[in-house]
Amino acid sequence: MKSKLLILAGMLLFCQLSFSLSCMYRGYLKENNKVFYVHGKDKEELKNIDYKTFEVVDSLPHFDLLAKDKKNVYYQGKVIKGVNPKTFKIVKENFPPDKGPWKYGCGSSGYIIEDKGIQYELKEVF
Repeated sequence: MKSKLLILAGMLLFCQLSFSLSCMYRGYLKENNKVFYVHGKDKEELKNIDYKTFEVVDSLPHFDLLAKDKKNVYYQGKVIKGVNPKTFKIVKENFPPDKGPWKYGCGSSGYIIEDKGIQYELKEVF
């Protein structure tokens, strides 16, 4: 009986570990006066960023997808055209779906933001 419980516990631990590894970090990294967007093992330098004013705006658990500097708003490392970094606001956060008994999920997430009366739905692209 004891060995069956140990096997079951080991299987649960293995499943949790494999699920956690599938949820790779996605977000921004400031390093050597440069800003990068990191997605798992990929690291892309963002051009024309104002390093001094660059900041992550909001952070979903394990994911820093939305950021801004004095000129632009960025989502997943891309400029959101037409959105003013001084006047936009977050209307809603879309969290990843719950998965498993731990109620933790990864996958599609994002935001609905608004600027000058126009709403933008930002969905995560993998």
